[in-house]
Amino acid sequence: MKFKKIDAVIIIAVIVIASIFFYKAGYFDFQEEKPTPPVIPPDNNTINRIPYPPPSVILPGRRTITSDDEGCHYKSLIVGREWWYFTALLNGRRSELKNWTMVISFNHMAYGDLFGKLKPDVLVVTLSDNEGNTYGGLTNKKRGTLDATTPGVDVTFEKSWVQGEYPRWHVHIESNELDEKHDIVIDLDYFAHSLPLWIYDTRILNNSNSKLASYIFMGCNVTGTIILDGITYSVEGTGDHEHAWSPVYVRRCFIDGWDWFHISLDNGWQLYVSKFYPTPQALTSNLHRVIPFGTIFLTPDGESITEFSIFDLDPKQKEKVFMFTKFPTSFSLSAHRKYNVLLQRIDLKLDLDISTDNTYQHVWKFPTYVGIKVGTCKVSGTISWTDGENDYNFDLNGKGIVWTTRALP
Repeated sequence: MKFKKIDAVIIIAVIVIASIFFYKAGYFDFQEEKPTPPVIPPDNNTINRIPYPPPSVILPGRRTITSDDEGCHYKSLIVGREWWYFTALLNGRRSELKNWTMVISFNHMAYGDLFGKLKPDVLVVTLSDNEGNTYGGLTNKKRGTLDATTPGVDVTFEKSWVQGEYPRWHVHIESNELDEKHDIVIDLDYFAHSLPLWIYDTRILNNSNSKLASYIFMGCNVTGTIILDGITYSVEGTGDHEHAWSPVYVRRCFIDGWDWFHISLDNGWQLYVSKFYPTPQALTSNLHRVIPFGTIFLTPDGESITEFSIFDLDPKQKEKVFMFTKFPTSFSLSAHRKYNVLLQRIDLKLDLDISTDNTYQHVWKFPTYVGIKVGTCKVSGTISWTDGENDYNFDLNGKGIVWTTRALP
């Protein structure tokens, strides 16, 4: 008996229809096997995110940089001094020097900055531990010891150097004259995960041609090694890179000193504070509400920037440096802004107590009369604001770097 094609089609159709009938009737119970969801372990390092404070309007030109900006400016006839700073709080999880602070500064000084001294090239390197010990120090050499080129950062000071270009730089420190008691060799990589921020400049475009300018990279990732007395330590943390230059006509006699702070807050935010004290202070202290002579940057992530141009930084306790001149050992910082750029009420308030701790001091006495204090600072205080619907108030705590300079009035 032979099956025709039509018979085969009919049989297949009957089987399909019967299968559908029995499935609908519940004779077949197909259990769909669902994949087991992966088990995600709890993240014990998760930071409780808090709202960001009201940001300021930062023009795009203040967040752009070129390799010429990073390079050398002091070889211009107009620029008299230029500094490259690298600071760090070694607070990384795997850092073997946990919560130590570090300051590195390559300084091309103007001749009159250290009056009576013929060695205006300065290298500052300090390390501060958690037990009150400070390592490193300062050395100043004759003109030409510090050399720099353009483009990018390329600075040398004898065996110490820094090279790189946004977003990466490498810093190498090696000197037998920084500390008579300790041998220090430092190799650190800095990586900026956010754009720079111009602190001040004298041009709307092409900031590199400014004769008075400064910019900063806040919250850089810092990794590398520190060799202290022959023992190698792997370190990591958070740091800032700042670069500043100024013209020859800005003389030391016009500036009594300055205070600046690079601070890492416990909630992950970064804080920058800078304040200059032009002479005579009796006059400029009354003008600070009109001419600020300083700035504050607060950033939770490197992108959202809250800026204060008017604020009070009041020195509290002081210790004598030389006649008529004292170093502050603690500060009270307060800043307030009522409205944002859209004239919406925000009542933004920042109140901090800053205490210096574990610092290195160097004083050039007669006839220079200039002193610097570099090291660690501790911060505690509050920040509060409103967004029109909710009021926010948070405690702030942190640790960072302080640099204080004072000159005889």
